[in-house]
Amino acid sequence: MAESERPSSQPDFWDVRYEREAHLFGTAPNAFVAQEAHRLPSASEVVEVGAGEGRTLAWLAREHGHSTTAVDFSHEALATAARWADEYDLPLDTIQADVRTWVPERQRDAALVTFLQLLPDERPRLYRLLRHIVRPGGWILGEWFRPDHLTGGYDRMGPSTADRMVPVEEVPGSVGRSPT
Repeated sequence: MAESERPSSQPDFWDVRYEREAHLFGTAPNAFVAQEAHRLPSASEVVEVGAGEGRTLAWLAREHGHSTTAVDFSHEALATAARWADEYDLPLDTIQADVRTWVPERQRDAALVTFLQLLPDERPRLYRLLRHIVRPGGWILGEWFRPDHLTGGYDRMGPSTADRMVPVEEVPGSVGRSPT
C-alpha cells in the first residue's frame, strides 16, 4: 500500500472519526489563526484547505465578517461546518474535495491550512495550491505539526511519524513568506 493510501489519508477514515466524536478538534478557532486574524482586511474571502468541521472559518465569519469556504474530503466534517453556518447564519461555503487533487475555480484574499498532514512528496503541490489560490497581496496563514511534536508534551492529536510533519525550514521557500 502506498503511503498516500494509508487509512488516515482517506475520507472514510475521517468520516468515521467525525461521526463518532462531535467537534473532534473542539469548537474554538485555531489559536495561531486567531492570533494572526488581524492581518486580514475586513470582509476578506478566506478559504481553508483541510478545514475539517470549519471551526476556525466559522469564527472568522462570525467575529470578523469574512466570507469563508471550507475545503475538506470528509463529508461528515463538512456537514458539521454547514450546520454551524446555518445555525449562526454565517457566510460559509463547503467544497468536498481532496486537497491533493483539488483545482480551485477562483482566487481568494487569504488561504488557511492548519495541521494538515501530508507526506513529503505531496506537500509541494499543496504549497503551489496555496500560492495559486491567494490573490496578489493576499495572505497564507499556515500551522503544521513539527518534528518536535514527537518528543514534546503534546496532546493525542497529530501524526506519530515524522514524515507527516513539516520542518520549519521547509515553509519559507515553499509559500513565499517567513514563518511567525
